Amino acid sequence: MPTSPAFPGVRKGVFLLLGFTFSLLFSLHRGVSKTSHERVVVDNQNLQSIVSEPKSHQPFQKRDAAADYEAALRTGGQMWAKIQAAFDGCPRDRVQNFEPSALENGWSKNTLHIDLDAPWREYIEHEMGQGKGPRTDQATFIEHTQNKDFTNKQGQHREALSNTGLEVARYRTYYLPSISTVVIKNMRSPATVVKEIFRKSNQPLPSNERIGDVYAPPLSRWSDVTWTVYEDLATASAPRDAGGLLRFIGHDQVSNAVSRAVMIYIIRRHQPQGNPNARPSLPFPGLEFGVETAEGHALLGTPNGMGTGWVLHDRGRELGRRSLKVRIWIEGRDKLMMAFDMFPV
Repeated sequence: MPTSPAFPGVRKGVFLLLGFTFSLLFSLHRGVSKTSHERVVVDNQNLQSIVSEPKSHQPFQKRDAAADYEAALRTGGQMWAKIQAAFDGCPRDRVQNFEPSALENGWSKNTLHIDLDAPWREYIEHEMGQGKGPRTDQATFIEHTQNKDFTNKQGQHREALSNTGLEVARYRTYYLPSISTVVIKNMRSPATVVKEIFRKSNQPLPSNERIGDVYAPPLSRWSDVTWTVYEDLATASAPRDAGGLLRFIGHDQVSNAVSRAVMIYIIRRHQPQGNPNARPSLPFPGLEFGVETAEGHALLGTPNGMGTGWVLHDRGRELGRRSLKVRIWIEGRDKLMMAFDMFPV
């Protein structure tokens, strides 16, 4: 049979098609692997890398910072009024006490004993006095990931929120009960995941009460999870007269867009006038505000600050009457840090 001069071109086309198909399959495999990796719980072997991984942040100029500040100012003022009312004996309808075993319902846990990052050692020594910072390997770093099926408050069985294809709910926190401190590295609540599920399917959002009763594990709010774990560790390792009651709550490398916008807005208001688009700089010790100031109210009213507010509101009877001051600063180019001191009064 005579050979056709078109055959070499055909063979070349076939090879190119095979190469493209292999490249496409490889890219799809990498994408699936990445998505799966984001949904599984890390083990202790690579938890160390999670502790030290940098966060990705929103650019400083992306939001209407003035509007975010005004909204946070109102929210923080309302939150502080709630806290004061709770101290004065008003009913606290949302308060629940959980046994540590409640965290087995829907949650996986990974633990690492590790030295606290240098900026937070500096903060603790600044607040408590020289030589009173954490010792080496004194911190217990715990990651709680909501990736197991759970029974909700109504006794219904629910699938794990990790089965939705979205990033899982997780809390990553340093616990140091011997010096009355927790530092949050990541806080993504089950309620946040539930709301994203409804938005993704274009359904009306359920109320916060329904999310808590039906769609999230019974122990799911950051303030409740943190208090339950902290109390368990404090009971085991820190006598009450040694300062075991929680006092300092730090937020490491704040990534929430609203919280960041409010923080940058405040920082710029307290720096010399210059180029409004210039990258702000505020090394430690940064700025400190009492809760009675407008800035203190606004920082309390941010998504990050509200977690501290609810701890103080819900646990006032255990903690005793407290006030608040908050410190903010910038590590490096854009790592925004926020720390609350719930000091006794």
